[in-house]
Amino acid sequence: MKNITIGIREIGENSKIFLIAEAGVNHNGDINLAKDLVTIAAEAKVDAIKFQTFISDELLLKTTKKAEYQRTSTNEDENFYEMIKKYEFTKEQFRIIKSYCDNKGIIFLSTPFDPISVEWLEELEIPAYKIGSGDLNNLPLLKLICTKKKPILLSTGMATLTEKKESIKFIKSNGIDEIILFQCTSNYPTPLEQINLNVIDTYKKVFPDVLLGFSDHSLGIIASIGAAAKGVKVIEKHFTLDKKMKGPDHKASLSPEELKNWVENIRNLEKTLGSSNKKPTKTELEIAKIARKSVVTIKNLKKGDILTKENLSIKRPGYGITPVDFEKIIGKKVNKDIPKDSLIIWEDIE
Repeated sequence: MKNITIGIREIGENSKIFLIAEAGVNHNGDINLAKDLVTIAAEAKVDAIKFQTFISDELLLKTTKKAEYQRTSTNEDENFYEMIKKYEFTKEQFRIIKSYCDNKGIIFLSTPFDPISVEWLEELEIPAYKIGSGDLNNLPLLKLICTKKKPILLSTGMATLTEKKESIKFIKSNGIDEIILFQCTSNYPTPLEQINLNVIDTYKKVFPDVLLGFSDHSLGIIASIGAAAKGVKVIEKHFTLDKKMKGPDHKASLSPEELKNWVENIRNLEKTLGSSNKKPTKTELEIAKIARKSVVTIKNLKKGDILTKENLSIKRPGYGITPVDFEKIIGKKVNKDIPKDSLIIWEDIE
């Protein structure tokens, strides 16, 4: 499995998890709020911040209805088009946001929802493309993005395993093999029982040459921690300036303080994961000298005496002959006097 480079970060089996703070449309259409989100994400020490780039008239019909979670978290009197139109940024505004990200030392990412948005992001030299779950089967959009020859981060909410296979096959057939496949459940917030982290194990078998990620739409951070333990290499999580703000995603997002906690907990988990190679640590090797045991005398021995189960025992510390070799030394002679309660070493045996 090849490593994938996004911006200055290389992502691979042995790399740290690439953390994406998903701003989405939590800027509420205000570029100053967008900058505030960038500042918070940079301070939290995530690797990247991700927005959503769209042109409302290219994205949806004006008669499109809201999802249930959107109806309860936004103005009931406006339809989906009217709601999303308020969150639309211009190309120039995205240029300003990208420049602000560069100044803050954080990678700028955005999900394009239409062909024009793809071209805008390409002009901004975006280092990778995130495909939202709703466009997993949007082959014309996927084909356009593939022409940009950038890594693709593919979300899989609402999709069957067959659809995921077909999408990855299509992307590869269009010349892109740098793919990160995200486990994702398209429900906001996602109940824990719908997260289905065990499907990550299935992905490892079905897509052995693809890096895996997790798009976390649940409340809290337990699902992200579980995904990290499962071995995903990219995790994204929505965050906001204030959960009480009006908008579709604020309630299912992390607060600024929770975002910092999210990063710290995942980084701490990574420390506990360590290596797949089982070997004692340097500290354990020192402790083993005390905690493990050796063959010892329980009687005074004279030179020429034979070692027997009656004059030997096994006790701490672990500096002498190990219990593994206990049977090997039974019946052998000692070549010097050895007092009771002494360690036996190989040099003591003829």
